[in-house]
Amino acid sequence: MLDDERELVAGKRSGTRLGFALQLKYYTRYGRFPRGRADFPGEVVEFVARQMKVLAADFASYPWSGSTIEYHRAQIREREGGVPRSRRPGARRLRRPHGHRRHSPSLPSPHPAPG
Repeated sequence: MLDDERELVAGKRSGTRLGFALQLKYYTRYGRFPRGRADFPGEVVEFVARQMKVLAADFASYPWSGSTIEYHRAQIREREGGVPRSRRPGARRLRRPHGHRRHSPSLPSPHPAPG
């Protein structure tokens, strides 16, 4: 976590702090919000939990619906100016962690293969 990111999470408690921090890092890296807890490998949760000085198990209490998560996402969007760092001009594209691939069905090519 960067210093300015730490300031943003400083007033939050335990599982809420961890959930917010994970969402913030996910948004700045991938340009979208996670769909749920399954988007976070255990080792990532453990790493960020240590940085936030909370237990990784506290992440289970983070609400994935309702006013808390909506408020957190609004705070993140405001901080990022509506454009995540990864999508800003000149930003370096980051790769997804191993095992986290975007799954999309293969579509046929609109151009038939020659001959």
